Amino acid sequence: MRILFVDDEREHIESVARVIEEALDADVQVVDTVRDAVAELHRSPCDLVVMDIFIPMGRAAVEVLGPRARRYEQDLEHLGGLVLLDELQRLTIRPTVLAHTACTDFELLELMKEVVTERVPKPAPVDVLLRSVLEALQLPVPG
Repeated sequence: MRILFVDDEREHIESVARVIEEALDADVQVVDTVRDAVAELHRSPCDLVVMDIFIPMGRAAVEVLGPRARRYEQDLEHLGGLVLLDELQRLTIRPTVLAHTACTDFELLELMKEVVTERVPKPAPVDVLLRSVLEALQLPVPG
């Protein structure tokens, strides 16, 4: 099982990722830009992506996303998650997607609906995020 966390607040996510990696015996990667997430997604398919919406595009996003990234870099500097949602829809093998975000903007939440299975309000405690990951992967939740 392969899980990708995409969040620029690494200190919280890395501890959650370690717990999930041990609990599920999974390959868990943590990246903090859209550029790095796209590279990981194209390197190897993921079963689950847990992502924030408020993430940076990353340096030289044009290298990864091609010419269409030019408009994203200027217009969506900190809303890289929307670009990542677009990229996720282009994958042949699409992972399940959880949004772990503080976003409460109705329009943004509506844009996520097509791709995102569930939204987990951020910051979620480790147990809440673990439960959401298990449910998204349709695995038994203990207790």
